[in-house]
Amino acid sequence: MNKIAVISTSTSCLDYLDLKNENLRILRMKIVMGDEEYNDFIEMNADTFYKRLKDDKSLVPSSSMPSIGEYLEMLKSLEKEGYEEVIVLTISSKLSGTFEVCQMGKNQYEGKLKIHVLDTLNAAIAEGYLSMEALRLIDEGKTALEVISFLEKIRTNRKQFFMVDNLRLFVANGRLSGASGFIGSMFKIKPILQVNDEGKIVSFEKIRTTRKSLARMVELILEDLKDIKDFVLLYDTSDNIEGIEFVKSEINKVYPDVKVIEAPLTPVVGCHTGPGAVGIAYFVLS
Repeated sequence: MNKIAVISTSTSCLDYLDLKNENLRILRMKIVMGDEEYNDFIEMNADTFYKRLKDDKSLVPSSSMPSIGEYLEMLKSLEKEGYEEVIVLTISSKLSGTFEVCQMGKNQYEGKLKIHVLDTLNAAIAEGYLSMEALRLIDEGKTALEVISFLEKIRTNRKQFFMVDNLRLFVANGRLSGASGFIGSMFKIKPILQVNDEGKIVSFEKIRTTRKSLARMVELILEDLKDIKDFVLLYDTSDNIEGIEFVKSEINKVYPDVKVIEAPLTPVVGCHTGPGAVGIAYFVLS
């Protein structure tokens, strides 16, 4: 059986989970603040990042992709460690050029490592969940092709909603599809956004207050789940503890025993959401 590694990009938020799997590597994206650049999580984590944004409301951070050089070095290191194949899982190609970088690196790599690059069509902890499933299947002895086939089936077998406190950074960084309808009132609403089946972030519903927006997301998720028997719930937030606790509490009233995965939105994602975002997602398991 081939020795298989998984490379996940740091947008997956896996750094904040207690994952101890020797087959996992995380390719770092960068946070850019003026002339300063930081490796996601390693040089700036969520707590530090959101404090800076709250302290300086004029700050417009941006994110940058890992370099092909860093990626190739990671591939070389894996081959030296005895890996024969690697599955690279990236944030949605509609949100970042990382998928293309990883494809180019695959084509440039001169070693013997067999490289599979998959566009997750997801972001944040929903992206991370696919990496977790890949690791689980590898531990069960599945081949790389079996893992990829499974991930391709489930990557859009989900819903992913999130509320943002302010659209300022989404608009500034160009990450919101169809933003024109929101721009005029973006400081007055708490919109619900959705990651659609194409992996794009699109506007879903305009709501005036945070509590109403959170309650509406809960309503949408519960309405979907009433006909689904087996699923996993995913929560993430950019330092909105009160908001995420409200959402969890409301859903827990209906599904107290369901599997839950929760993580902060790591800074390279927070560059676009800003502080105050709350996300809910689910994947159907069967």
